[in-house]
Amino acid sequence: MRGTTDARGLLRAFDDAATRFGVRHVQDLRRLPGDEIAPALAWQARLRDLSLVPVKANSDQSESIIEQLLFKSGRPVLLCPEELATELPVTLDDILIAWDHSAPAARAIADALPLLQAAASVRVITATDNRSDDELRSGKALVGHLAEHGVTASFETVRIDGSSVGKIFEAHVRSNRIDLLVMGAYRHSRLNEIIWGGATKTVMGRPPCWVMMSR
Repeated sequence: MRGTTDARGLLRAFDDAATRFGVRHVQDLRRLPGDEIAPALAWQARLRDLSLVPVKANSDQSESIIEQLLFKSGRPVLLCPEELATELPVTLDDILIAWDHSAPAARAIADALPLLQAAASVRVITATDNRSDDELRSGKALVGHLAEHGVTASFETVRIDGSSVGKIFEAHVRSNRIDLLVMGAYRHSRLNEIIWGGATKTVMGRPPCWVMMSR
């Protein structure tokens, strides 16, 4: 019964927080087999604006839930790293956008637009060792697109230099005290990232801050 008791305690805490901040919410407590949890959450999420997922570092269950939400809900996902929960900001003033001109990245930006419009600072970065003309034009075009929606943003490229793109994002988040990272999920195939690794898998496994993902 401990799991049920813990769940009811979490629901009470969430209810208190949502009420304090004036967020409309409903509660639904169910007992499900382990393999049905992620699909059930994805089904529920289709009629929700956003799914907030507490993420245990390098947890297979957390990863399964996030992937089901990304692939099956059609809605954005907000990741909350449990190990940083007590340090995370309540207001998202400083936002970082990971931009690669992919469809998932474009969708993530559209989903995050209300948050971007309310932020004090918005940065756009492209992780690359090439710094090609196309990449520069794409980043500048995104800044112009955001400006049309009332968002003032800066753009820069960041060298990878043999690291992983996910680690580059993490380092940029920490060095610039970013509150929220906005990024598209699985630009490459899921199988490709499982075999070779990738930014989505790295950030999903251990989010460095609040992370908003869309696909």
